[in-house]
Parts: sequence; C-alpha cells; structure tokens
Amino acid sequence: MIASLLLKYITNPILLLSIFITIDGHADLHDHHQRVGSHGMAVFADNQHNLYASHLPLYNKPHDYQIIYQIETSDKPQILRLLAQGMVTLLPTQFDLNKLVNAERFSIDAAYYQGHFERGGTQVSNASILFAKAVLIEPVQANFFAAQAQFYQVPLSETSSLLIHKIQRAPSFDAIAVVSRPVEKQNSDLLMCDKPKAQLHPDITTAFKQCGIGSLTYLETQDFR
Repeated sequence: MIASLLLKYITNPILLLSIFITIDGHADLHDHHQRVGSHGMAVFADNQHNLYASHLPLYNKPHDYQIIYQIETSDKPQILRLLAQGMVTLLPTQFDLNKLVNAERFSIDAAYYQGHFERGGTQVSNASILFAKAVLIEPVQANFFAAQAQFYQVPLSETSSLLIHKIQRAPSFDAIAVVSRPVEKQNSDLLMCDKPKAQLHPDITTAFKQCGIGSLTYLETQDFR
C-alpha cells in the first residue's frame, strides 16, 4: 500500500514528504512502546548517603540502556541500613523506560528487596520512588568492542566521582564504583583500564585495583555471558 501511494503521488513532493514523516512517526511510536515493561534496578549510595538507582540493563529491548538516576524515597533510612548489609534492588510497577531515556523527573511505586529480586531476594518494603535527576543515560550496543575496559566518568562532588563500566559485546559485565577522587582527565571522556583476564568477579576486581579502583559498588556478570 505504501509503495502504491508513493507511485501515485511521486510528482507531489509536499505530499511525498508528509508520507515519509507519517511512516517514520509510526516507527518511532512502535519503538516507544517496545520499552514498556518491568525494569528492575540496583540501589546504591555515594559517600554523602545520596541514593541512586541503576537500571539492570540487557542486550535486548526493552532493557538495552545503562541508566543511573539519583532517587528519593520515604524509606531512605531503611534502605541505607539494608545497603550496609548487602545488595538492595527494587522493582517499580511497569512503566515506559523511555521516560528515563528522556531524562524525565517522575514518581512511581516500587517494591524493595534485600538481594536480587529475581534471584532469591526478600521483599522488605513498598514505597514510592522519585526519579529525581539523571546521572547517566547510555545505550547498550550488543556488538560494541574495544581493546580496553572503558568507564563512563560522572563527577559527584569536588572529591568524588562515579565510574560505570561501558558494557561491551558478550562476554562482558555491568560494574559501578564510587571513588574518592575527581574525574580523571584523559584524551577521552572515558577512563581506560586493562581488561580483566576473565569475566569472573575475582579477575574483574583484581584488574580494576590495578587501575586505581579499590572496590566495586556493584558488579553483574551473569546477564552478559
């Protein structure tokens, strides 16, 4: 049908342009709806006790984005106590991830878990979460490859910064570190480190200690094998 319309109106450039815009608009709308779903997140804190939520990315839609937001919640004291005991994740009610991709500020209800909500974690509370400020919004490119490990650098204060590993093609990993130093100025906006010898937790932590990253706040390998 589209082909017949183009042939019929090929001599009318204005109408032809409007057809292309309509087609492209439908494609954008379809892509938009592909990001509605359950978007689990890992919670962590910086050295000033600010809370952050990191979207748990995957290679495929609707989860193919590395997104970190500073968040606010009425359960903050409890969340900080739980973080002192181990991993905390949250699962908001279903929403369109494009709201975060577009750096929107909004509130939504969420369930909080001690541990990973999909791997035996225990639900500890329900509370609204405010996505207050976007910290990082980067697409996951399933075929991306680089000779070195690369970290996005985000300044948190004059004396601390956030490092987020740029996910490469499988096997890879998602990693976050809060470091007590300003962003390092290199030839790139990314911090470059030698890759770990294997995609195992001990190898990854050892490699990044040699890069000056003393400890990792969050590390996930299973979803990127």
